Amino acid sequence: MAAVPSMAPGKTCGSCTACCTVLGIPELKKRAWERCPHVELGTGCTIYDERPSSCRKFICGWLLDPDMGPDLKPENCHVVFFQINEQHILACCDADYPDAWRKPNVVEFLHRLTRSLGPGRKVIVKEKGQTWFVTEDGFVPADKG
Repeated sequence: MAAVPSMAPGKTCGSCTACCTVLGIPELKKRAWERCPHVELGTGCTIYDERPSSCRKFICGWLLDPDMGPDLKPENCHVVFFQINEQHILACCDADYPDAWRKPNVVEFLHRLTRSLGPGRKVIVKEKGQTWFVTEDGFVPADKG
């Protein structure tokens, strides 16, 4: 059984519910980029104690990375960062803020992530309907890379 990663000191979801919109939740038949019917703004998940397994297992990258400041918290930057497997880190942009990943602080963080990864690992940006691979100094549309 894989070890559960520990959250960075002082970080909590708090009022952030960005993952409740950006991610798909198969158990609820909720598609990505649609707000979960169980999230209430200002309150959070209304079924938290009974939330599905995929929600229980999800840990956002902001919670894990002590070097990500408050400006990169998903409710502030509108991008949810997470590791989808051992090889890939995904940055999913809130559909209501499609250009959020293009803000200077997010772009700088994406490039820093790319530079810190080993060979064969990728940082991927997903916006509703579009995907890019992040390089050390640019972005390549997935259909071209």
